[in-house]
Amino acid sequence: MNDFLKATLTPQKFRRLAVNTALGNFAGYLAGSAVTLFTTYRSIERRALRNLFGVLPRKKVVVHLLPEWLEWILALVIGFLVMEFVRYWVGHRKYEPLLRALRGDSKHTPAAGQAQGAEAPPAETDRRLSRDGIP
Repeated sequence: MNDFLKATLTPQKFRRLAVNTALGNFAGYLAGSAVTLFTTYRSIERRALRNLFGVLPRKKVVVHLLPEWLEWILALVIGFLVMEFVRYWVGHRKYEPLLRALRGDSKHTPAAGQAQGAEAPPAETDRRLSRDGIP
């Protein structure tokens, strides 16, 4: 049991989890903030008794295009969906080489006699970079 926990709870996995969570939460926060930004605008208040018909300085007022409760719900739902999409995308990328191999993409599959995890000899190594810039 102890060996299982040591193999499962490694610092690298915790670091990956922290980065994945931070990216997802930040993207969700930005998406939710964008919803509130796009559904409100600022305006200067009109002349009224409150500002002595323009004698006192006018205040900036936030005008909501949607009811506040609907704005909050939209921000939460869209933020949650973006957060989950980012988590899915980050988690999906680690399986990308395997999915490419399963689809039959010939330029990224291992050689016929080569094992899945073994590296090719230096003379046969492909020098092109992947999408991430990792050779």
